[in-house]
Amino acid sequence: MIAAAVLVLCGSAAACPICVERPEATLAERLLDARTAVIAREDPAQPFRFAPVETLKGAPRDAAIPFLLDSATRRRLAARPGDGLLFVHDGQEWRRAAYLDPAMRRTVDAILDRGPGWAADETARFAFFAGLLHDEHPNLRRLAIDELSRARYGLIRAMARPVDPDAARRALADRTELPWAGFHIVMLGLGGRPADRALILGRIAMAARLGGVRNLDAWATALIEIDGAEGVARLAAEWFTAPSRPDELRAIIAALAVHGREGDPALRPAILSALRGLPARHPDVAGSVAAALGRIGDFSQADAIERVLLDAARRHGAELDAAELMAAALYVNTARQAAGPAPKPHGAFR
Repeated sequence: MIAAAVLVLCGSAAACPICVERPEATLAERLLDARTAVIAREDPAQPFRFAPVETLKGAPRDAAIPFLLDSATRRRLAARPGDGLLFVHDGQEWRRAAYLDPAMRRTVDAILDRGPGWAADETARFAFFAGLLHDEHPNLRRLAIDELSRARYGLIRAMARPVDPDAARRALADRTELPWAGFHIVMLGLGGRPADRALILGRIAMAARLGGVRNLDAWATALIEIDGAEGVARLAAEWFTAPSRPDELRAIIAALAVHGREGDPALRPAILSALRGLPARHPDVAGSVAAALGRIGDFSQADAIERVLLDAARRHGAELDAAELMAAALYVNTARQAAGPAPKPHGAFR
């Protein structure tokens, strides 16, 4: 989380840090980054081996695809002559990317056609996958969720047709949907129903009382979305005045940062007030606070953060780990550079 926060403070990352933290690339990312993309079926000369039947991107490669065709997929391909397996080569190795039926093939073709322009137009990319979010094809819906869950919260929040709260609840109860739980929790917050508010409040209360609640950052994000300033105050009261639990504090800080940058602008004063007072109470997360403030665009706390760093240095870094120190130091340095050189006293030599 802190490494991502440092990137955001530097302006190198724009994705939502709440919904998903999966290291795997999306299908679109694998396609657009690949040097070669092919459709393969069973090799007639070598049963249970793959052979390319069409090249979608790049030049055909001589290297064999080093995967065995399992029996279930073999039977499926035999029954559907128009289907195939998508494989991509990144310059180092082949990777199996997706099973292509006609609907998935059309989507892959569209990604290859439109994708090169998405680097300069994130809204076009978001709109493309938002259009698949309610498709009847389950793999297209999952593809859409995998992409949308990595988008900026501001884009997610402005969706014309988010996931239905009942569907989000079903997904949260489905273990196969666990990697996208954060996204579906956020959908509950966007839904705004009283029953979903009660669920969100219950999870927040459980986390404050017992700890160990998964996706706390997403639950906190949903709470702020549904309860506004009251939600910010509740989170600050439950965590910021209690004994430090650094990992949970970082989750709450991340939710505040997302709303401070991408949420309702009316909440920004309450969010900034909650964050600014935190390093003095919990210096062990000063770097997380600094990264959050930088993400929001508030560099007014350089002196306060610097005092925490100096105090930590006097104690030989006992309060801050290396990642926290780095994020805090980056914030202070960025603030100092933005402010320019300090004015010289009157009468000083030039």
